[in-house]
Amino acid sequence: MEFDVLYLADLRFPGGTSTSLKYDLRACKQAGLRAGILPLRSPLFSRNRILNASVLAEIRSTGTIIVPQDERPRARVALLYHPSLLDKRVHCRTRFDAQACYLVVHQTIRNRDGQRAFPSDHWSTLLTDWYGHALKLLPVSGIVREDLARNGLSHALHAGNWENLIDLADYPQKQFRNPKSPLIIGRHSRPSADKWPSLPVATTCYPQSPDFAFRMMGVPQAFLDQFEDLPSNWQVLPFSKEPVSGFLQGLDIYSYFHSRALVEAFGYGVLEALATGLPCVLPPYMEASFSDACLYAEPEEAPLVYERLRSDHCLLETTSRKARGFVEERFGLDQFRAKFNKVAEPSLTALPAPKKRRAAPAPVILTVTSNGVGLGHLSRQLAIARAIGPRANVVFFSLSEAIEIARSMGYLAEFRPFRQRLELDFEAWNSYFFQEMREALSHYKPCLTLFDGNLPYAGFVDAVESYGQATSVWIRRGLWRTPQPNSISREGFFDAIIEPGELCAPLDEGHSRPNPNSVARVDPVLMTPRDQLFDRTTARRVLKLPEDAILCLVQLGSEANFDMSPPRARLLEFLDRHPDVIAVDVRSPLHFEEQADFHERLVMRKVYPLGQYLKAFDFAVCAAGYNTFHENIAAALPSIFIPNSNPIMDVQEARAEYGARAGWNLTASAEDPYAIEDQLVQMLDPGFRQSMARSCLRKSGWWNGASQIAELLQAIAQLPANPLEDR
Repeated sequence: MEFDVLYLADLRFPGGTSTSLKYDLRACKQAGLRAGILPLRSPLFSRNRILNASVLAEIRSTGTIIVPQDERPRARVALLYHPSLLDKRVHCRTRFDAQACYLVVHQTIRNRDGQRAFPSDHWSTLLTDWYGHALKLLPVSGIVREDLARNGLSHALHAGNWENLIDLADYPQKQFRNPKSPLIIGRHSRPSADKWPSLPVATTCYPQSPDFAFRMMGVPQAFLDQFEDLPSNWQVLPFSKEPVSGFLQGLDIYSYFHSRALVEAFGYGVLEALATGLPCVLPPYMEASFSDACLYAEPEEAPLVYERLRSDHCLLETTSRKARGFVEERFGLDQFRAKFNKVAEPSLTALPAPKKRRAAPAPVILTVTSNGVGLGHLSRQLAIARAIGPRANVVFFSLSEAIEIARSMGYLAEFRPFRQRLELDFEAWNSYFFQEMREALSHYKPCLTLFDGNLPYAGFVDAVESYGQATSVWIRRGLWRTPQPNSISREGFFDAIIEPGELCAPLDEGHSRPNPNSVARVDPVLMTPRDQLFDRTTARRVLKLPEDAILCLVQLGSEANFDMSPPRARLLEFLDRHPDVIAVDVRSPLHFEEQADFHERLVMRKVYPLGQYLKAFDFAVCAAGYNTFHENIAAALPSIFIPNSNPIMDVQEARAEYGARAGWNLTASAEDPYAIEDQLVQMLDPGFRQSMARSCLRKSGWWNGASQIAELLQAIAQLPANPLEDR
């Protein structure tokens, strides 16, 4: 792999660092240059902090390559894209060759109190010993340049800065009205304490006044807690409550003041405001970054500046035009080629030719699924394995009794029994599982382990930690019934936690997500993509079902922990009264008994995966498990959901009730025979079924969870790109 620019970057940064990386990638592509990314992990964040979604989207849209672990790329320029990444705690799993290598410094080494943000003493040694290059520094601004010189690093400074860029197309120019009271003044930032001034200073530069209304996005709760009563002219919004561009369009002025100790290295939020054409009021020291494009004042002087702009419309418009023009001239994407040329060597010819070697075997992913009472955990992992495709060899190491399904689909799979089958207590079983898991890790040598289950077993966690060579990811369904402290406490053992989406997410009490920054949310995961469903005629023929009957799908789960006999009895009575209906009882491979319910129009099928056959049926009577609920709605199959309300299960009642209120399904309790009977009769009405199907079809664009997880895993574990996808 050969690149013009290789970014050694942490894809988890939440603010300006990630935004500048996003626009660098876009500008690089527009300049006709080739960019690659080596993901690193800054010690500034917890191990399982989620990836920045906007950066991932930019990587996808620009076709930027995430370098796989087994590749050794070559580049004209390599950029360590934050000073915290040149640290003894940061491990780069992939070697590379570069003609020039720089540390891009996005932050000052010390704040105004003299406190050190980064241990810079070993920068030179680490860059030389680990990456084979002398220390060269690219500050993002003159403010950072001065700070580096004050800290004895003048000798390593490159002559130019690596300035942030922005795409003005993302920030339409503000069209100003005649200023009226109240003037709308705003600011946005990460909700960090240092991004905010002290309470007395904040109430001075953002004063209580009928002439001004302040809109603030990203205010830390600790700051708000200092108020007895929030000023009535303050409107406070969570960080990223709305797109930044839209937020800025609602302002007349942008005003940014922060804590006394902070030195703002650049101020990407200010750049976004200037791109929008907003007059900006800033502390005087930031003139080094933004020249005469802004207005500068001490906090106590800021209200006078606001009033000048409010009373002088000509000044407001002039300042707006100057702001936008300044950004176009200095920070537009067309500036990328020039700043690249200043740091790049002419070509890759000076580098040694890459050694020819055999193509590396596909990396191994080891998936571990809990035992479960159904097929949910195993089905999700199979859906993810399909989405990963040939970029990796997926090996199943499962506690599910239905592991033969994975083998039948062509995957290498091993079964290990859960403790009840071995008649062991938890401690003894975890000791056993540790040994089995550790042996599997040593044998398969995976680069990634995936665990799907509600509680990561101690034996699993200890084995993966002991192995130490695999990224670990927890696939964790939400909608927990109660808080589970033991599960939450094990989050820290994983590099990522991914929660498959729930259509009924608004009813989720959030017991599984106490820290939203550590749990990545994706769309619902479907075993069968919507575009792979058989049509009605084909599905019925494959299942050997009559083509002209009314078919009712019955799927009430394994019944291992919940009695579904009452709804089954109601269904048999319904069949007695309606001879034009045939019920098809689809049992999972876990259900080994022969058919227990006898009726001439009740037939049984063992089918997996069922999803591709759902168009065969006119309506369904099903348990409200995660997979069944989402696959039925995705297929627009009118359904009566009967929740399994066992206390150890997820809150299926909430899922079924939410769908009923949205018009996607009906729902009834297993103990309510009258409701079940009435709803079965409703399903005989073709018009009613069509109306319900239309409601389901309105929920479009929500069904890409497996592909989204595969994309996240590629970035988290440096998997190869899928060779079956166009880039």
